[in-house]
Amino acid sequence: MSARVIVGDAIESMRALDEPVDVVLTDVPFSSGSRREASKGLRKSMTRETAGAEWFGSDSLTVVGFAHLMRLAALEWQRLLVPGGHALVFIDWRMGAHLSAAIESADMRCAGELVWDKDAFGMGACFRNQHERILHFTKGVGRDPMRRDVGNVLRCPPVRAGSHPTEKPVALLRRLLSVVGRRGGLVLDSFAGTGATGVAAILEGMEALLIEREAPYAATAIERCTAAEAQGVIAFGSTGGEPLTLTGVAT
Repeated sequence: MSARVIVGDAIESMRALDEPVDVVLTDVPFSSGSRREASKGLRKSMTRETAGAEWFGSDSLTVVGFAHLMRLAALEWQRLLVPGGHALVFIDWRMGAHLSAAIESADMRCAGELVWDKDAFGMGACFRNQHERILHFTKGVGRDPMRRDVGNVLRCPPVRAGSHPTEKPVALLRRLLSVVGRRGGLVLDSFAGTGATGVAAILEGMEALLIEREAPYAATAIERCTAAEAQGVIAFGSTGGEPLTLTGVAT
């Protein structure tokens, strides 16, 4: 199994694609860290420590900007997904309703919601945040799952000091793909960061197509997916696949 990494704008890059996608699995920019809506466009919205790294773009959008971006993305997800294909999208409690409305407006069917229990406290002014939501949508009636022994509350420790400020655990992503994916199918992550979805897809015997606009993060994604491809050969007896490539790098 292998992965491709495209460096570029998520919407523009998806518009150039025409191959069928089995699963969309992505962690969109939440745009929810600012306490005041008016301040989102004036400063970085998140203030948590990121191991010295700059926060990523598109996380300081207003609600209107966020909804617009998500609708544009959802229209492309709907176009690219095979009939019955699944979309799983991470979001927090503040922006979940806006994201759900944007995806539904693109003619995607709401199939439910999952909760990621991080088993550890995060930020919070009173009750400390310990979970994230994962919205589940399908294109039409969803394809039958590959397994039926996974609940909608998934406990998994978060990534600490990872290669991206909001990196998701590969173990959690693998569990999700093991339910809605299929061996040899294509997984799309249009907000890929440093490639955790690609790693999970490869280790689950799937192909991955990752889109990330920040070249340094994309380069890390290639490194991680290359290592996963080697591990996947051992796990599944694969003969490899096409080499990982970095495309669309701005000069």
